[in-house]
Amino acid sequence: MSMVASAAGAREAGERIPAYSWTVLFLLVGVYSFNWMDRYVLVILIEPIRESLGATDTQMGLLSGFTFSLIYSLAGFPIARWADRGSRRTIIAISLGAWSLMTALSGFARSFGTLALARAGVAVCEAGCSPPAHSLLSDYFPPRRRGTAFAVYSLGISFGIWLGLTLGGTINEHYGWQAAFLAVGAPGLLLAIAFRLFVREPPRGQYDGAHADRHVHYSIAEAARLMWGRRAFVFATLGLGLLSFTGTGFEFWTPTYLIRSLGLKTTEVGAMSGMIEGIAGIVGTLGAGVLADRFAARDPRWYLWFPLIGVAILIPAELLFFYVGGTYMYVYYFVAIIGTAAYTAPLFSVGQTLLPPRLRALGSSTMLFVLNMLGSGAGNFAVGLGSDLLSPRFGGDSLRHAIVLTQVGAVLGVLCIAYAAYRLPAELRAMRADADAASAAA
Repeated sequence: MSMVASAAGAREAGERIPAYSWTVLFLLVGVYSFNWMDRYVLVILIEPIRESLGATDTQMGLLSGFTFSLIYSLAGFPIARWADRGSRRTIIAISLGAWSLMTALSGFARSFGTLALARAGVAVCEAGCSPPAHSLLSDYFPPRRRGTAFAVYSLGISFGIWLGLTLGGTINEHYGWQAAFLAVGAPGLLLAIAFRLFVREPPRGQYDGAHADRHVHYSIAEAARLMWGRRAFVFATLGLGLLSFTGTGFEFWTPTYLIRSLGLKTTEVGAMSGMIEGIAGIVGTLGAGVLADRFAARDPRWYLWFPLIGVAILIPAELLFFYVGGTYMYVYYFVAIIGTAAYTAPLFSVGQTLLPPRLRALGSSTMLFVLNMLGSGAGNFAVGLGSDLLSPRFGGDSLRHAIVLTQVGAVLGVLCIAYAAYRLPAELRAMRADADAASAAA
């Protein structure tokens, strides 16, 4: 049973994707790159900001993780409801311009409190990116190509992290961390204007068959019941968050570990970490998405099995990086990032396929809420808090132990995704039966 079969009446597998769909996809990659660049520039600046403002690891973990993720996630729900009813291109353009402005304003902060306020503004505005973008992609690409489309879109994470770490580290070294925020924030204002002028709104549910409920609007209670009833969606979402707890904790804090424990400069760490995050992220993200589409033509559970393969790569590579190191340290780092990049696109793809067109932005926001609260939120905060708690015993080496302890999240995530894979075929058959019944009634 293929993913095409899961969407009743979906167009034939031989259908070509219009060139304009790919153009919009690449524009969304640019927007998403700015989203992650403005988020990750803080990562390479944690140590200079901490020293400049007299902050603790726990405070920086809250600033870069839990506080940011809480605001981002809560803001995502009303924006997603708006996106399920309104113009998604307008929402994305407004959000991009606003978060770019707030990133630039972060460069004027002179205390931890004012920096926290500016980053809160970034969090609110960035919530308007992925939910409407995911919904747009589901209307520009049919189910059989969504894994690839989401993988290409997710390349924005790799490009954004690469740019954020590299530019942030270099600019900080020469002009200070305030200038780094100003430099990465300003260009997004121009892209916001270009995106709004060029991108068109596609018909909703155009690839989901003649009887897709593309015109149905759901109340909050109806939406909650539908999503909760699809247990494959629930456990895939929970698994996504738990994998992110491990993966994000590793990605966010490893540059700080290299600066603090190995005594490297921000320029060196930014360039090396940025290159690894960029290249390995592209390999893991694109590889998992494209291969998941190919293998899922025979069995849709491959959209869930590829994230499990990513975990099998991540855990041993991370342990080798922290406890073996040596000549091949950066090789282990590279392999670990491939593992962290392998789960996002397939899980978001299967989440979109399990939901009707008018619930996709809200469903994406729900997945992002769990991902960010458990990943960027709890994962980052757990590492910062763990580092402070372990410091009396391990001193400057406490950070690596705190990062490794977050691997418990990946183990729990594997169990959730395995259960989602068990439930997925039955739920896709039920969705197909419902679509066939609606077709017969019509």
